[in-house]
Amino acid sequence: MIKNKVVFFEIPASNFKKAKEFYEKVFDWKVELWGDEGAMAYTTAVDKDQNPIEPGGINGGFYKRKSKDDHPSFCVQTGSIDKTLKAIEKAGGKVITPKHSIGEWGFMADFADPEGNVVALWEKL
Repeated sequence: MIKNKVVFFEIPASNFKKAKEFYEKVFDWKVELWGDEGAMAYTTAVDKDQNPIEPGGINGGFYKRKSKDDHPSFCVQTGSIDKTLKAIEKAGGKVITPKHSIGEWGFMADFADPEGNVVALWEKL
């Protein structure tokens, strides 16, 4: 079994309503607006806890664009962010945002690979 799956994506948006209309029309996603905070994008069916039920399916969301340099990103789930960040640094990557709590959902961190690509890490509680 492969570990460390991609578990969600994030897309920056300046106008969540326009993003919702576009992605629902083009890809038939269900986009749930969260006011000025962002939006959730459902690309596949979910269970009662909002987890994808289709093997390999991931959902994601939209966050408020802060700069023209903001880009879509994805998140890799790991059993231990601490261990993964050590492995990233040993392999030539760089910690961008240290491990931090996301409340009841777990922890996140961001790293850059040796090419400068920034990727998020997720550790469930």
